[in-house]
Amino acid sequence: MNEEIKPAPVMMIKDLETLKILADPLRNQILEILAPEKLTVTQIADKLGLVPSKLYYHINLLEKHGLIQEVETVVKANIIEKIYWITAYECRMDENLCNFSTPQGRQSIQTTMVSPIETTREDILRSLEARATALEKGAEEHPRQVVIFREIRSMTDQQADEFAARIKTVLEDFEQFEEDDSATDAHKRALTVAYYPSFYYDPNEVSQ
Repeated sequence: MNEEIKPAPVMMIKDLETLKILADPLRNQILEILAPEKLTVTQIADKLGLVPSKLYYHINLLEKHGLIQEVETVVKANIIEKIYWITAYECRMDENLCNFSTPQGRQSIQTTMVSPIETTREDILRSLEARATALEKGAEEHPRQVVIFREIRSMTDQQADEFAARIKTVLEDFEQFEEDDSATDAHKRALTVAYYPSFYYDPNEVSQ
């Protein structure tokens, strides 16, 4: 095992192609699974309820674009399996990609906005199916809260700033929890937040 190979704190995404690779819902889930630990493709597939052959294409793309890395290998039944880990704990989009004045910029923004929504949808569906399967196999029933909510409200700028500050506090609280499943009653929880000004086109405006 190479102890020197560790994820960097941050990776900057500077091109649209890598951003698209990162935005795919399945590849996003692979990165989430690899964030706390190093795993083989078979181990990743087991967590996703898929066969390994469904993941090799995505693993190769993630490795090619520097989003994951091979950190070691193991031999099982005379077969060499690669063990992967993320290359950075956080990915950030370069500000030059966020520009509505260019087609690439508009596409980058759209990709960035859609990615967490699509990933959340796939994660919820997989979680529901995995939980149902576990219950069918005799897992202990335990009610767990799921909150899915969408509303639009009018606020003054001051009210909006105050509300955004409260959301930020909740996010900071959430980030304090450790990626640790060692406790017998510890289970992963996912949080997706979208808070933004909602604008509509004004039919009375005349384009020049």
